[in-house]
Amino acid sequence: MAKRKKKQEVVLTPEQQREADYQKAVRRMEGAEKMLQPQDRVHMYKEALQMFEELGDYEDSEVRKKRCKKRLPLARREHREEVYLTGMQMKEEAKSAADYEAAIAQFRRIRREYKDIPEQIEACRQLMEKARKRERKKAILGKLAAVGVFAAVVCLVVFLCSPAAFYLEGSFLMELQDYERANTLFAKSRGHKDTEERIRECNYQRSLRAAKEGDYKKAVKLLHDKVGDYKDALEKKAQYEMEVLAHAEIGDTVTYGTDKWLVADTADTGKKLLIRKKPAKAQTVYQIPGKDAVWESSNLRAWLNQNFYQDCFSAYEQEKVLETAVMTPANSEYGTQGGAVTNDKVFLLDETEVARYSKVLKEKENQKAWWLRTPGKAADSAAFVSADGTVMRYGYAADSKDLAVRPAIWVGNP
Repeated sequence: MAKRKKKQEVVLTPEQQREADYQKAVRRMEGAEKMLQPQDRVHMYKEALQMFEELGDYEDSEVRKKRCKKRLPLARREHREEVYLTGMQMKEEAKSAADYEAAIAQFRRIRREYKDIPEQIEACRQLMEKARKRERKKAILGKLAAVGVFAAVVCLVVFLCSPAAFYLEGSFLMELQDYERANTLFAKSRGHKDTEERIRECNYQRSLRAAKEGDYKKAVKLLHDKVGDYKDALEKKAQYEMEVLAHAEIGDTVTYGTDKWLVADTADTGKKLLIRKKPAKAQTVYQIPGKDAVWESSNLRAWLNQNFYQDCFSAYEQEKVLETAVMTPANSEYGTQGGAVTNDKVFLLDETEVARYSKVLKEKENQKAWWLRTPGKAADSAAFVSADGTVMRYGYAADSKDLAVRPAIWVGNP
């Protein structure tokens, strides 16, 4: 049996390749003009425009590029109008809450400033809420009819709006493990029976489900915002926080303890340096009057490693906050000595660390001045970072209550 000859690969010269690219762009542009759907025209004009831009001044690429630019806005307007009209039709034909939700999703495909999009979305939301109430009433009526509770029909309208009704349906959904919807209904029956306990249980179960699905951020948020110290929530929260940290990159925002932190650095051992995202008000001055502002003996160091540390982190989180040997160099401009090396769980940055992590620390919302552990020019002053992010080495009086703090911690396995 004769062997098939391998098909030889055609190698185009640069000029032939440009011509081939040009023809492809022309076909894409002409194809756009024949598309019936505005969305398809937008897509093909954008592709043709990019192709002609890459061709530069080849043949009439510039002319065609201008033509694409001229026709693209029209196609976009037609696309937006088509989406808008479809949304209006969906709204008019909607019968259920799901239908109104679909109409809202359709309107959100275009910018909110287009025509009366915000008003249409709000109208859909109101209609969706009414539809949900009708559907809920219908569902409860079905349940009541199924068990023969015909006597309850007399007071049904009053009952459906009562905490007892929301509690009853929430309990039913909770038994079905529909914790999301059950939680929403329990929120409307606060004060009735053991509603608060059930809300915590629903959110606790939601956090476990989120963790099982790998969404540890959601699990941490639920435990932090909704669950508190319920059952083993504190232990679970510490565990999930470490899962988030394991995959966090420099610059990411994470929750640890009661605060939000920026991931500023990482080590080969897996430990990570966290710096509080926003400056916080300190409950003490850097140093009391009459004493040198040395980090080792400062009031602020004692407060951070005792009060702040205990209030911010649970016992499970404290296990992962590493004790760090903290060296405070002398002030680089004035030579003021920084004192001895300390072993701290919580510490402030010095001037060199601020420079090292400057990209991470630049946050628009941080419009406060905050202390550094670097001493200032005078013995009773400490350096700080101004509200605009400038390191002020001259320092500020250490007994002042005007400045905030941005604590830092190393977190990892001991």
